[in-house]
Amino acid sequence: MKTLKYKGYVGSIDYSEDDGVLFGEILGIDGLVSYEGKTVEELTQSFHEAVEDYLVFCEEHNRKPQKSYSGSFNIRIAPDTHRDIANMAAEAGITINAFVKRALCEAVKHPCITPDSLVQGYGADQTKPQMLREPEAPCYGAREELKLNIPAKDLAFAKDLAKRLGWDIK
Repeated sequence: MKTLKYKGYVGSIDYSEDDGVLFGEILGIDGLVSYEGKTVEELTQSFHEAVEDYLVFCEEHNRKPQKSYSGSFNIRIAPDTHRDIANMAAEAGITINAFVKRALCEAVKHPCITPDSLVQGYGADQTKPQMLREPEAPCYGAREELKLNIPAKDLAFAKDLAKRLGWDIK
């Protein structure tokens, strides 16, 4: 998806064939702030004005402006974990980036993972969160057995995910 960027905000770009205009909205904020234009230049100018209007609105209503997320971030992991991810991605025939994207999407969608289950002991007496901990009880459903057809290219990823979730594989 092509986007516009201005003052740390990201905006979408779409086209309405019916109306013959380009349009979009500021991404990653609560609420809808949209803009449009007949040319790329008009759309860009309208996006800049929408961001400025949003900032003025927040100031007038004593709200802290939210920022868009770019979809990119850096993480630091142990070299051994990096190697394991690279090996698993190679086994699955995908890039490390694709592997991590899949793993994060699954983690976000999985109902067992909550902020409380991810970090333990993060309080006034500690400056850094500790390692991940396993959820106390299974919360992936009442079924005892689940049959899945998994494409061969995703098998290594699925097996590792199942192992990490404590599932038995037959």
